[in-house]
Amino acid sequence: MHTTGSVASEKHSRADTDDPRPAPRPRVGLVDRRPAQSAARRSAALVLVAVLALLCLPPVYYVIDAALSGGGSGLRQMLADRSLGRTVQITVTLALGSVVISTVLGIVLAWGAQGLSRRHRWLGHIPLVPLVMPALAAVTGFGYLLNPSIGFGNLLLRKIMFWSDAESGPLDVNTVPFILIVTATLLTSFVYLFVRSALAQLDQGVYDAAAASGASPARAFFSVVLPLLRPAIVYSSLTVMLLALGQFAVPLFLGRQENLNVLSTAMFVSMSSSPPDIPLAAAYGLPIIVAGIVFLVVQRVVLRDQDRYASTGTKGAARSLNKSGWFSHAALVVYGLVAVAAPILSVAIVAFQPFWSKNIVIGDFTLDNFRSVFANPKLVDAIGNTLVYSLSATAIVVPLGYLCAKVLYRRRQQRIIANLVDVLVSMSLGIPAVIFGVGFLLAFTHGPLNLYGRGAGLVAVYVVVILPFVTRLALVGMLNLGDNLIEAGAASGGTLWRRTLTLELPMLRPALGNAVAICLVLTAQEFGASILVRSSRTQVMSTVLYDQFANGSNSQVAVMAFLMCAITGAGVLLALLLGRRSSPKES
Repeated sequence: MHTTGSVASEKHSRADTDDPRPAPRPRVGLVDRRPAQSAARRSAALVLVAVLALLCLPPVYYVIDAALSGGGSGLRQMLADRSLGRTVQITVTLALGSVVISTVLGIVLAWGAQGLSRRHRWLGHIPLVPLVMPALAAVTGFGYLLNPSIGFGNLLLRKIMFWSDAESGPLDVNTVPFILIVTATLLTSFVYLFVRSALAQLDQGVYDAAAASGASPARAFFSVVLPLLRPAIVYSSLTVMLLALGQFAVPLFLGRQENLNVLSTAMFVSMSSSPPDIPLAAAYGLPIIVAGIVFLVVQRVVLRDQDRYASTGTKGAARSLNKSGWFSHAALVVYGLVAVAAPILSVAIVAFQPFWSKNIVIGDFTLDNFRSVFANPKLVDAIGNTLVYSLSATAIVVPLGYLCAKVLYRRRQQRIIANLVDVLVSMSLGIPAVIFGVGFLLAFTHGPLNLYGRGAGLVAVYVVVILPFVTRLALVGMLNLGDNLIEAGAASGGTLWRRTLTLELPMLRPALGNAVAICLVLTAQEFGASILVRSSRTQVMSTVLYDQFANGSNSQVAVMAFLMCAITGAGVLLALLLGRRSSPKES
């Protein structure tokens, strides 16, 4: 945009001086540098596309190939499975129910948070906590909270409702309705994030115009505000739909005890059998891949023309669209208690209890469970592997995401290459991590790129899974930065490397700092791909937590979940430190 403006101003300048000669090209002596620079950029972009294609395409191809191999033997096995109907029904129920619940709840929370006063603005951060909270910690916490016999929440409800004679209930987390509720509760954060960002850009004038026309607040919201939020609602709803279709951790931890499967857990069961039934596992994953591809297509079509949903408001103007009352405050607090505080507190109680018991005696709390974890070499190695793999993936994916963002930012100069980069980067958003886990296992367990049983395999999976987030963060930073200072550096004779190192990267420090922290958080808690790619030598915290869960070691499960929360908290603090903007005096 700024480059176009510079060229236009240059043309006007030549017109004013009536100089018919063409504008001089940048030269070094008598050599024109522009063709060489353009060729170098195009070559570098093509290399980037090749690297992305090598990372993203083989896993998806091998899953599809395995599902269709042998004349579709895997598909025939799947269709012959008597439990397929029940599995599909639970999967669809989980997806559709999660979309409805999380979309409504996310819009309500975002609308309430938008009008918070300065004193209560901290409440608006509560719905974002599940985004950085380890999903396994939340799921195990809900298990401790709503276990039908000794769950802390059920014990409290039995006392409050005077059901002291009952041995179990009234709630059972190991049922489809509660698996749906837990999934939707955790996915609400995605809807909240997109809708809250869209609300912040709305113009106060459109709302005032509706009010001046006699519309009630409710009518103004549904007839004016809600249509303007369509891009955010559509995108977040599609994201929730896809995440719910590929949901893995919640059904695996809460549904397997009652043999409640979804497509992703059925795929995992097929891969975990001895020997692994690869065609059947791939067949269960094929519908999720198709849904992911449809998601990417629909996202591009539906949100292609977003300008007609834009409003020309000033920064912060939308804050006065709604004045939050007691209901908004209560909704945010209740969500925080249910989705964050209750499960994490349950994890902490079990971690410090000598053993999981319905009797909570603070005087009996002990650190013995932590000592047993740190005395177990396998668990200690898993913690070390998590840190090493997270740091390694971060060191790779942040520069890679920066380069991808650079290509997308210069989309007009290389439109075809930019579109290829955009599609490849977005693939792991459209296809769940558990699919990439199976795909990596099939694609990179033979030949010269045999990564099975090596840490490099997990690092490669992490790079693919978190690349979209890093790319988007870097791209947003570039859009906010603009081209003025970079062009000034070029006009002053600064080389590309000097401009990048001394101007662009320092000014992108907040965005890149946030990207580093997000990488550490997401890789430390990644489970769907890790459980399939790991080996006995490459265990990480999430996979060890599942193994302990499968063995019934509740205390060690709680300790591992507690430690994952601690590492995630450290990542969030790192985000605050690295992403902190410089003060006006420093800039």
